[in-house]
Amino acid sequence: MPTSAEAMGVRVRDVSGAAPPARLRPAPAGALEGAGPVELALTGARLQARAHPGGLDRMLVWGSGGIGALRFEPPLPAAVEVRVTPNRIAYRAPGVRLQVAGLPDAPVVLLRGEGALPAVRVAAPRALPPGFGRRAALRRLADGWGVASDWAELVVRSPGGEAGARGALAFGPAGLMVVAAGADRDEAERAAATALAAADPERELAAWCEELAAVLTIDADDELQGLFLHGLHAARASRRRLADGRFAGLAAGVGYAMPPRTYYRDGYWTAQALLPTWPELAREQLLLLAREVTPDGRAPSGVIVASPAGERVWRARRAAEPALAADHPRDGVWWADHTDAPSFFALLACEVAAWTADPDLFEEPVDGVTIGARVAAALEGLERRTDADGLPVKPLHDRDWADNVFRGGHVTYDAALAYGALTRVAAAVARRDPGRAAAYRARARRLRAAARRRLWSEAAGHHLEFVLADGRAEGHLAIDTLTALRFGLAGEREAASVLAAVRARLETRHNREQPYGDWGVACVFPPYAPWVRRRGKSRFAYRYHDGADWPYWDGVYAEQRLLRGLAGWRYPLARWWRVGLAAGRATPVEYASPPFAPGSPSNGWSAMPAAAMLLGGFGLRPRGPTRTPPWGACTLRYRRPDGRRVVARVERDDAATREELDDG
Repeated sequence: MPTSAEAMGVRVRDVSGAAPPARLRPAPAGALEGAGPVELALTGARLQARAHPGGLDRMLVWGSGGIGALRFEPPLPAAVEVRVTPNRIAYRAPGVRLQVAGLPDAPVVLLRGEGALPAVRVAAPRALPPGFGRRAALRRLADGWGVASDWAELVVRSPGGEAGARGALAFGPAGLMVVAAGADRDEAERAAATALAAADPERELAAWCEELAAVLTIDADDELQGLFLHGLHAARASRRRLADGRFAGLAAGVGYAMPPRTYYRDGYWTAQALLPTWPELAREQLLLLAREVTPDGRAPSGVIVASPAGERVWRARRAAEPALAADHPRDGVWWADHTDAPSFFALLACEVAAWTADPDLFEEPVDGVTIGARVAAALEGLERRTDADGLPVKPLHDRDWADNVFRGGHVTYDAALAYGALTRVAAAVARRDPGRAAAYRARARRLRAAARRRLWSEAAGHHLEFVLADGRAEGHLAIDTLTALRFGLAGEREAASVLAAVRARLETRHNREQPYGDWGVACVFPPYAPWVRRRGKSRFAYRYHDGADWPYWDGVYAEQRLLRGLAGWRYPLARWWRVGLAAGRATPVEYASPPFAPGSPSNGWSAMPAAAMLLGGFGLRPRGPTRTPPWGACTLRYRRPDGRRVVARVERDDAATREELDDG
């Protein structure tokens, strides 16, 4: 039996009784509308925060740390009407309108309203970060309040407003309040002054939204339009930087901020929506990740890029916790020797080279070692961790995507990534080094044959998740085995069987053995066998890796159905989004399931469903024709590898896609 959540002190949601009314619904042009206490995670290159009817909290300067909160006094009413667009939420109640908007690049949140606006109380963070001995403190400004600390600064200014005692601040006649932050006082005050001096302080966000909206417009499908728009925003807004302008990686989500890190795995999936739109962001990610691929071909789970204050916190945490230091042995890395990271690095290198049409990318040096040499090291490292038949062998630990589950031996997910890395690198280097390409292809063939013998179950009709060295196998259906389809490890007969199995067993609408009804696509079914060691959130059935719905895997699944022209593509593409909107989730979340709280909001790699619309629906590839998607009339704008922008139009449901250069 699965471990009892109640017995271990986990709060489980009540899913009995009639479903409550949906809090949010799709509206035209990708907006979301509804009522109730809706929250919105605001994300930007320097500042992230959570807006809700009670105020603004969880404010964090990227790379440095948390810097306080704003409380509305009184809070907005629980029945307030809301409208959400990327990084903006507008609240409307009788007698009051208030809009909260986060700028995507400047570390600024703008509050603008009219009517009986609430007062605001600025609060310093209560927690003292490890490594620091002095708490943050309020400081009075001429037209507001600030929060001063040794790790970050906050400035809240209200033109014409009145500052009261203990952080109290009223809106002035213009109904505008500027919330700015920074790694130090200079950055925070400069950002606030710039916003206050601008004729239109929201212009940066408006231009951002216009760019996002121009990528894909769907004539008559508000649900897919909103899913795409907010997904693309989550991917693009995941780009972080430090105060000095240094690129700090594509962030996984707002829940992964301290230490500030970027992942090989999450970054790869986030980049899928960016490659046809802003490929330069994927290139930045590749160059950042390259520096931690070691000469023996190993790579960590992620790379830490922090301010001096953030580095101080991370060193103090590791010094205080020996177990943490053992898992994260170096200042600049998160975890160590992750099984899937070298494959993701090699795959991303091939895709960036293709989407940027850069024949010399593999020759570009990073810390004195070329991208190509690091890719070669990654593949040679994979070779050293294979058995006599050429099949990768994973140690019995928790270091791949399922990082709460101890998987070992032969793992379909990892084997398929390695196969994809070998075949794609072979194609990328074939012209310059045909001998090396031939060797990679030969290794890939051996791997594929061994996987067919060891990991494919004819009786089950799908791959086994993993088989230990002692022969024990977790034989349930796991959605991460879809890597075998995406990267070519599975043949077409096997692929058809896997997709049928996923439809029947992981799509909860078809699976009456699971207890929660129709709530999306579970990542495994049945839950893990009792003998499989798990930790953390994955100890509970239908939570995290043990059966939750992960939108990025939904995107991988939907992409495969779209590419093959199969019916049923919409369910994995949009069911998670519809369920989330009903619960008031205004951004793509990391994962969700009925009995447990969802994962991180505004999750970058949860843009994979939006990527599936581009890569699966339109069939976008660096080379080749555009396909006609199954959702009818729409207009797509994307970037070819040669840099030219293209408009692809579908005039009606049965029309072919027509492409032309975008002169606008």
